[in-house]
Amino acid sequence: MTNTGTNAATNPDFGALYTAARQRITALVSSGGVDLDKIVPSTPAWRVRDVIAHLTGVTADAMSGNMDGAPGEAWTEAQVARGRDRDLAELLADWEKFGSMLADFLSSPAGAAASAAVMDVHSHEADLRHALGLPFELPDDFLSWAIGGVRDGFYKAVAEADLPAITLNASDAEWFRARLGRRTEAQVRAYDWSADPTPYLDTFFMFGPAELASGEHL
Repeated sequence: MTNTGTNAATNPDFGALYTAARQRITALVSSGGVDLDKIVPSTPAWRVRDVIAHLTGVTADAMSGNMDGAPGEAWTEAQVARGRDRDLAELLADWEKFGSMLADFLSSPAGAAASAAVMDVHSHEADLRHALGLPFELPDDFLSWAIGGVRDGFYKAVAEADLPAITLNASDAEWFRARLGRRTEAQVRAYDWSADPTPYLDTFFMFGPAELASGEHL
């Protein structure tokens, strides 16, 4: 997909998007036979339960005002450490409690300021689905909004950096996974670019590239 400069979903209900993702993830990890200690390839330092601890911790920290260092590594690792030995049911109960509070804020007029939480929860939903052997599947209403942040945001950053215009032909899903660090530099280089992507890679990755390919295929 090339840059069109448009975004068909500029004003979604962020709280509804967040809640739907939380409910899907809860159902996913609560189903029988899920190995909570399974490594998540897209975040290889974390197991399935660690991802849930992080997602729960984000909402608890946001609601308590514990945002010092957010969204840095120390902040997220503290969330994982707090939840590492907790029962899954307890983590999910806390996520429902604090996640509902966060969703209320996200649905408010000021909610767009915290829309990164919507990106984050969907990114980890895709991570978990891949880890559990399920195909990539995220709602169209989320992707139609997210593409404005990932694809159009990249083209804006290119212009702001005074780099020559470039285009990338990739699906919305690949844009989302790659820009949020779920692809290696080599994988991104291999995309269908209109020019050599080397000068653009520092701008492309929002949080840096993956160190190892996760094996996810969309």
